[in-house]
Amino acid sequence: MTDFTGVNCPVCNKPFQPGDDIVVCPECGAPYHRGCYKEVGHCIFEDKHGTADSWQPPKVHTENQSDSVRCPRCGHDNAPGALFCEHCGASISKNDDGEYTQQYAPFGQNGSQQPNGGSVPPFGAAGQQPNGWPYGQVPFVFDPMAGIDPEETIDGEKAGELCKVIQSNTTYYLPVFMNHEKFHKHRFNFAAFLLGGGWLLYRKMYPIGAVVSAVVLVLEVLTQFFTVQYSSPILLQAMNQLGISSTASVNLQQLYQIAGHISSLPVSQQFLFLLPNVLPLIILIIHVVIGFTANAKYQKHCIKIVQSIHSETLSDSDTLIRYQERGGVNTILLVVVLVCYLIACNSIYLMI
Repeated sequence: MTDFTGVNCPVCNKPFQPGDDIVVCPECGAPYHRGCYKEVGHCIFEDKHGTADSWQPPKVHTENQSDSVRCPRCGHDNAPGALFCEHCGASISKNDDGEYTQQYAPFGQNGSQQPNGGSVPPFGAAGQQPNGWPYGQVPFVFDPMAGIDPEETIDGEKAGELCKVIQSNTTYYLPVFMNHEKFHKHRFNFAAFLLGGGWLLYRKMYPIGAVVSAVVLVLEVLTQFFTVQYSSPILLQAMNQLGISSTASVNLQQLYQIAGHISSLPVSQQFLFLLPNVLPLIILIIHVVIGFTANAKYQKHCIKIVQSIHSETLSDSDTLIRYQERGGVNTILLVVVLVCYLIACNSIYLMI
């Protein structure tokens, strides 16, 4: 963007300051304060558009500007008399025909030493890869859309709008949503599998996240409760009746004896003994189901948010605020849930 700092506004004749709200005439490029342009209603040079008398930017001349040598490759202004560009190392010396020589800076002259003793050749020079970058290396550019066209639709909504809802880790979720839309492929979400209800709350799916988190927390507490109150006492009683020390290691034969003794107990006691082992399996099944269904649920969640925001009559700024409030992630709530999980898993020490 052109810097108009110090240039006078044609309407109020006051110089522009850094941070001023400036609008530019699309025909001649004349800059105005936005308020001044609204006051006039048009470009004051419109009768001169297309003529030699139209608005021209003021020329700023410095002593070094006329003497500096511009690099034909990167556009960097170099000191007078320089043979190679200080920025990229390309030759800025001309032959008798006025053409730039195809030479590169000597080893280390431009500050970037290469293993082969020379510098990187100019863009498009012989020996480069087809993409025009030296040795085929392309500079890393982060694309939040993961190469997906923002105007492409996913379940009837634009990918660019979904990106505003996702906000975090868009490069993972947008391709997953697109594959689900086009090929009906489901992808296992390992983070959702590990975090369970905490992941749902982290992604602001509050109703289902609260239910799943509450169920898992209750199952964890019940596991600890039945372990302390029933499973451990039944096991210790069986070992005492069989004359097996509870402080020594148990061999395979003793394990068979304990299993036989427990199998002879009433069904109710067997159920209470096995329950602390069954409840963790239920928790594992819940986490596995979440891992397989998380991406599809999150896609529907994002679609509903976009549709809900579109149904409201909002300005552009208010729309962005809505996306910020309703989209993204809730890290604090995730931490709270994980702490609750940790307490529930160790609640056995509070029951002893």
